[in-house]
Formats: sequence, structure tokens, C-alpha cells
Amino acid sequence: MSSFWAFVLSCVIAAASVFVLLLLPSPIDPEPLYISEDLPELIGPLQVNTNLQNIKKLFQGQLVGPESFAAGPDGSLYTGTADGKIWRIKDGQLKLVTRTGRDDAACGQFHMEPLCGRPKGMKLDSEGYLIVADSYKGILKVNVDTGDKQVLLDKFNGSRFLFLNALDIARNGTIYFTDSSTKWERRNYRYEVIESNSLGRILALDPITLTSWLVTDGLYLANGLYLSEDQSFLLVAEMSVSRLSKVYIDGPKSGEKEVFITNLPGYPDNIKPNARGNLYVGMGSVRFQGSSAIGSFLDIVAPYPFIKRFITKIVPPSLFDIFLPQHALMLEISLDGRIVTSHHDPGAKALYALSEAFQYEDYVYLGHFNLPFLGVIEVKDLHPD
Repeated sequence: MSSFWAFVLSCVIAAASVFVLLLLPSPIDPEPLYISEDLPELIGPLQVNTNLQNIKKLFQGQLVGPESFAAGPDGSLYTGTADGKIWRIKDGQLKLVTRTGRDDAACGQFHMEPLCGRPKGMKLDSEGYLIVADSYKGILKVNVDTGDKQVLLDKFNGSRFLFLNALDIARNGTIYFTDSSTKWERRNYRYEVIESNSLGRILALDPITLTSWLVTDGLYLANGLYLSEDQSFLLVAEMSVSRLSKVYIDGPKSGEKEVFITNLPGYPDNIKPNARGNLYVGMGSVRFQGSSAIGSFLDIVAPYPFIKRFITKIVPPSLFDIFLPQHALMLEISLDGRIVTSHHDPGAKALYALSEAFQYEDYVYLGHFNLPFLGVIEVKDLHPD
């Protein structure tokens, strides 16, 4: 075959391949999303440091994916892992409390996650029970001494949960929790992120009557949740649009929603109070000037559903992570919506991402849903003043 006809054949094959790709259905159905803000600069309280490179790694290989934490009055720390287990840590010892789902050697693998469960947000209630939001199994009440568990809620309006995330508990016992997506399961979070839909919501549950209700919806990947000390509002992390929103649940503004802080230098995950009267917010990934040679990938593709659909046709979801900058970041945000301090790991030397920073006494515990260890750092190493 002459070089000319070989070239023609190559062009025909390439054109046919593109045509076939265009006809293939995409797993996502995004809408245009316009993010007008310029990417943040790492100046002032966002100035780069290496604080997070000073962490100690505990229980390496024993805890895989410790994402969220709760503390008990006896000095116990609790966390959940990718294999559906809930653990107690006390006096340097690790003890299994219970499993939220099936007991299987394959737990922790993608195909088993809905069966084995995925414990996320947790907090002890006033009676000492551990209240857990499992992405699939629902809101659970766990006796931390016996491991017995009770399912308080596993569906809403007849539909089972796919992606429960964080929770907080009011003084009257009401459990507030985020449902990140009514479309995507937690294990398919990458599709949820790139689709950037507004199918997240906050729900509430009365643990006595087991009555549940919708607090608000229309949220972009509703993630971390914080209930104010005066119980009048909730802060929720809208992860895929890099902001925290404020939802009033009491007082004259009850039912209203407003932006608390936006254009964050990353994608906010869990929100936890610290002893300084501020909030620690982990960043699941980062977006700031210079974070990537091409800029923020999600910001770039946000207005273009066609590009998103095409990418998800040709790139396996597991490869989406190649777009993530190598930089871990934790923010400290005041209750009036200002960034007070930031803590970094440039180059991801110790951490490549951060879901939660949880202060308990003189230590801050750091977790992420993919980390194969529990990170810990002393408060004085974060705030030497």
C-alpha cells in the first residue's frame, strides 16, 4: 500500500473512531457551571508553609481510609475505615468496635463497598452512643462497649441512601446529616465531582420518634457539616463549588440559605471546631494560582458539559486523580467567614489530601478516605504562638 493510501486509511479510521466516541453514551449528564472568581493566591493567611509535613503516622496499614473522628469522655477516639469497620483508639491501642455491613475478606474493594458499608461522619450523643452516618447503611446508633448497632434511618421518602457523609447532633438530640448525592453512590464520587450537579441535601432525624425531614437541598456535593454553638444555623461544605454555605434552622431567618465563604483554595471536606474558637476545614484537593501548570482542571471544564462527557467516555474514573495537584491543605476559618491560618504539605511529602482535621485535647488528628494511616500532630506545632 502506498504511503498516500495508508494516510487516507489512517484518517478514515481516526474519523470513524471519533464518530463512534461521540455516539457512545456518557455516564454523566452535567450542566454548564460558571465559576467567575479568579483562583486564590497563596498570600497572607494562605502563605505556604510545611506544617503538615511534621505529622506522625499511626497504625500504618492497619487503618485504611480513616476519614472522620469522634471523641469520648474516657479518652477514646473513634474512626471508620474503608472496609466498613468502626475502631476505638485508646492508650495507643486499636480495637475493633463493630462493622456497619458484611464481614468479608474482600471488604474495602470497590465492588464490595455497598455491601460492607462505608462509615463516614460520627459523633457521640448525650447518652454515650456513637451516632454514625454510613454512606449506604444510613444513620446508625452504636453501643461502643458491646458493638451492638441499631439502624435509625436507612432511606428517605422511600429511597435508600447512596452517599451519606457528615453529621452533627443538636443539644435536643436532633441529628443533622448531609446526603452528598441522590444520584451517585459514594464509590463513584469521581463522577459526582466532575458532573458537578446540585443533588446534595441536608436532612434531619429525631432519634426518638425516628421522624426525618428535609432541611435544604440544591447543594453541590454536600459534604462537611457544623452546627453552631447557639444551634441557630448549620455550615455545610459544598465541595464541588469550593464554598461553605450557611443554612439557618432557627430564628427569624430560619429556612434561609446564604454563602458563608466562597472561592476557597481547594475543595472543602469536613468542618470541625477547634479550641481557638475557629473551624478546621480539610481540603480534598486544591485550586489556587500555580497549583497546576494548566490551572484548576475542574474550573476549566466547568462551563463545558461536552468536554466533561467526552472525558468520562475515554478516561477510566480511577485515572481522574492524575489531574490532582500534589499539595495537601487544611484551613482554619473564623466564625465570621475569614481564613485565619492555613497549613500545607507542598509536594505531598506526608499527605496528598485531607478530609478532616479533628482536635482532641492537645492533638489534631488528620484523616482522608484513601490514607493508609492515621495522621496526628500536636497543636503547638500548628500554632506555636
